[in-house]
Amino acid sequence: MTTYDRYYKCIVRSVDHIFKSFFNDPSIAEVYEIQARNKFHNVSIELDGTLCGELIIRLPNQTLNSFIKKLVPGVESRSLRKYQADVAGEVANLITSSFVNQLQFINHSIILSPPDFNDDPIQLKTLYENINVSFSSDLGGFDVDLYYKRG
Repeated sequence: MTTYDRYYKCIVRSVDHIFKSFFNDPSIAEVYEIQARNKFHNVSIELDGTLCGELIIRLPNQTLNSFIKKLVPGVESRSLRKYQADVAGEVANLITSSFVNQLQFINHSIILSPPDFNDDPIQLKTLYENINVSFSSDLGGFDVDLYYKRG
């Protein structure tokens, strides 16, 4: 199994675990069409250690609003915007933490940065390998991008 395949499987398992266990959403599935096309938000977490790079989750506005409604019960529609950064960061933390937890079993030691909302810390992504995976669920579709290189 290649390194790409291992990381790819870790991403898919992480998203599957978080959606089924935390969000109680068994409809999560990998899809082969980009989900964040027009208006979307980026939340990124940098990875440093034996694997360096960043994991970026691209959330369409509608999907992010679905997460907010799920995590902040009773929120009014006009108040959704004020929760976007916090909820997007929490979703990214959940997925990235699960991903990094799996990487420890293939001998990686990684330190995570706090999530950055609608900001892009790594500018020269052409120097990194990348994996792009798209998902769809009852809460909406989103994309996960991993840019990485060995530390």
